[in-house]
Amino acid sequence: MAITLANATALIRSLIGEATAKYWTTDEITLYLQMAMTKASTQYGPWLFSRNKNVVDFPVVSGTADYDMVADGYKLSHIQIKTTGRKLRYINEDEYYKYAEWSGGTPVVWTWVGGKVRLIPTPTATDTDYYLAWYIKNLDEITDFPASLRALIIVDAAILARTKNEDVSSDILMLRKEYEQAVLVDLQMTNEADLNQFGDFSEEDSMA
Repeated sequence: MAITLANATALIRSLIGEATAKYWTTDEITLYLQMAMTKASTQYGPWLFSRNKNVVDFPVVSGTADYDMVADGYKLSHIQIKTTGRKLRYINEDEYYKYAEWSGGTPVVWTWVGGKVRLIPTPTATDTDYYLAWYIKNLDEITDFPASLRALIIVDAAILARTKNEDVSSDILMLRKEYEQAVLVDLQMTNEADLNQFGDFSEEDSMA
């Protein structure tokens, strides 16, 4: 049975030994669950990208260098030219000076400035169908996560709840360790195609 929000909440309450709200309010349980999901997004983001990645058009406007993050995006992986597959190169602040004085044209690099995506040089054409943005979206529902991580999130939320009455017992910490190990195995084997693919060569090629 898949873990939904309803049974996730029930499982948290089971782990803390309080089936209905008394010492722990419904709002508190919701907050603990959200905190545990935030932790999971941060800690396992690099592994989650392979399974949870999204892609959308990244429109540009002539004369505009800075763009908001994708609406539901958490982390942006890369910006890609649709027709060629070429990625715009990401630069950090140490390389910014190399490109800062470039006049307008077709963007070749990007970076973060003030929480926005800055394209360099500044586009001189408006186009809604030229670039793609690959990203991982905000994971803010328990059902956004793989099944293995949902179990760990529930245990982490229960640990947060038990901290309220200073009763984080060894059994729940051991349970957490076991679920964490399951997550690591699951996410390392997210996609066998990724393991068997090397550029344009794959196992199928070797068997031809």
